[in-house]
Amino acid sequence: MISIPAVVCATDLSEGSNKAIPLAAYIAKSLKSKLVVTHIIDLPAVTPYGETMVDPQELKIRVEQATRTQLTDILAHIDGVDWELHISIGYPAKEIQNVVNEVSAGLLVAATHVRSGLERLLLGSVSRKLINTLTVPFLIVPGSLPADRSSLHRTESIMIACDFSEDAVKAIEWGTAFARTFSAKLTLATVIEQGQLNQILTMDPQRELAVADRLIEDLTARLKAYIPDDLKDSATTMVFAGHPHEELNKYAILNHIDMIVMGVHGRGFIENLMVGSTTDRLVRLGQFPVLAVCGAGRADAQKS
Repeated sequence: MISIPAVVCATDLSEGSNKAIPLAAYIAKSLKSKLVVTHIIDLPAVTPYGETMVDPQELKIRVEQATRTQLTDILAHIDGVDWELHISIGYPAKEIQNVVNEVSAGLLVAATHVRSGLERLLLGSVSRKLINTLTVPFLIVPGSLPADRSSLHRTESIMIACDFSEDAVKAIEWGTAFARTFSAKLTLATVIEQGQLNQILTMDPQRELAVADRLIEDLTARLKAYIPDDLKDSATTMVFAGHPHEELNKYAILNHIDMIVMGVHGRGFIENLMVGSTTDRLVRLGQFPVLAVCGAGRADAQKS
């Protein structure tokens, strides 16, 4: 089981952003954790305009009242979850991180505006700062996800994407822990990328098939080595070839995957946003929640 005191869900109160709340509530309930919903009033919104200035505390009170009413309506259909609301004024990335630290959260959940992918996650450029500073996993919910899927009243199938990096190992820890928690079917998958595939295809045609078979066998064995003993009989391993986001998304659709788990590479991940990382591209497709396990994220996972 995963043991975390709290799950933080950040929302900008838009329709798309609020889709993360039912999923966060479901996870918090399943983990017996407190749900902390946070809304940050962006600091520029309370700066002076001409000779007038919005009273920050008055604004905070109004926003808190409206937000509490909205959240009460959303969470009214979810029984058995202990939740609280945090409203603050400041720079969103910093304030969200403060909330995560304050409540000792083990997971952050937020929605993304799919058109622009992670670049405009939740509150614009906030995502870049969060990914670079968070020490807990970040569950990204596509804002276009249908409402009946964002609630995830059941999580029956989880896929972990593995590139055998240190960050992927941490993602496997979280993915297997979630599989135990939700009694979900587990799939570990890796993708032979185009560069590797091109090297195989430039070989002597008589050798191509043998080399490809040996590579698949090797990768399958490496994936199986990561599966805990208690999940070996039920877990599946898959090796694909092509563009990672396309192959993972295709398999997830055809096999009714409920969540994709993958590691992100810290600073390199931020740099990769410029050209598009696998995580970014999967989120852009808007089909599934993606759990991005950051470099410092680690599950406190124990067997049931």
